[in-house]
Amino acid sequence: MNKKLLIGLSLSAISLVAYADMFTPSSSCFKPSKPYQFNFQWEVDNWNDEVSNYKSCISDFVDEQNRAAANHQQAASDAIDEWNSFVQYELN
Repeated sequence: MNKKLLIGLSLSAISLVAYADMFTPSSSCFKPSKPYQFNFQWEVDNWNDEVSNYKSCISDFVDEQNRAAANHQQAASDAIDEWNSFVQYELN
């Protein structure tokens, strides 16, 4: 009986992680628009800087989201450990 309960709680915790946030965050990064043609070197340099800034912004956003996901997963794991400890020491 306890194993079925633990498995059920584990699956419930995993499914709750999927619903942790009601709204999916999106980046607020500026996506540069490439001109049809470049007439001057400063335009090329400016374009390259904008692309680099966009890449950095996206990378920072992805890193932030990955950290948040890891924190949510750890919270779920901690809750499962707390329950398992309760079952082991209080119910048996």
